[in-house]
Parts: sequence; structure tokens; C-alpha cells
Amino acid sequence: MKATTLITALAAAVLLGGSVQAADIAGARAFVTALYGHYPTAGRKGGFDALDAKQIPRLFHPSLIALIKEDERLAGDEVPALDGDPVCDCQDDGDMAFTIRRVGATGPTRAVAEVLRRSADNQPLETLTLDLLFSDGRWRIWDIHSKDTPSLRGFLVKNNQERRKTP
Repeated sequence: MKATTLITALAAAVLLGGSVQAADIAGARAFVTALYGHYPTAGRKGGFDALDAKQIPRLFHPSLIALIKEDERLAGDEVPALDGDPVCDCQDDGDMAFTIRRVGATGPTRAVAEVLRRSADNQPLETLTLDLLFSDGRWRIWDIHSKDTPSLRGFLVKNNQERRKTP
């Protein structure tokens, strides 16, 4: 009887764990959908700035924010190494459209999202990959990968180190 109870308890834990994970992925998908919903579409102008003081804590994990702020601080009067919008991997998002290709779990508190960036004439430009981390009750961007920037986090770490060495 005890073995049956144990098996039942384990099965329930697996089923409940699956339900929680499904809800988390739904939350990750909702986060990414809302994130790219800020960008212009036909009939709606741009104006979204992912690095705006109000947006940045809602979008990025605190450790990535620290790297971005350090890049800005080290740049001083010069242009920071991160001189565009990392979420769209662009400087001007006016002629682009975004399609979320997939969002999937990579761990209990981690997910990955693949987003296709297209030009105004609907030609695919690039796939952006967002590593997401569930932290403090919400999804945030841990890292962003693109063809030109294999890791935003790595790019910032490297550039911040190089700027610290430069007198």
C-alpha cells in the first residue's frame, strides 16, 4: 500500500510540475508578445525605447542592466558600445516587423524565444534569440543573440573590460 501511495504522490508531483511549467511558458510567451507589440506596425508609429529608464527594469534582468549602465558610464562623453536597441538589434525599427517563432522552456526558471525580424517588404532579415529568466515574479531578458552579436551579455562584458584598460 505504501508503494502505491508513493507512486501516486510522484505522479501527482510530475503532473503538477508540468502544469506549472506550462503556465510559466505561457507567461514567457506573453512577455515576448507584449515586448514586440511595442514596436511600430502598419498604421502605428514607433517611439518605443527599450533602454528608457522606465522600460529597462521591466525588460532586462538586473545583471544585464548593470552591464548596460556600466557601458554608458565608461563611455563618458563618447558613444557607448551599445548604440542601438538590443531588443530589435537595430537603430531604427520603423521598417520592421517581428514574428515570434517559438518560446520554449530551457529549465525551471529559464526560457528561450526565437523572433524573426522582417523588413517592410516582408523579407526575413534575421532571427533574434532571447534568453529569458523568471526572476522576482516576472520574466526578464537575460541575454540576446543575433548574427552580428552572438551574445549581448558577452559583448558588453568584453567592451566594458576593454574600456577599463584604456586610459
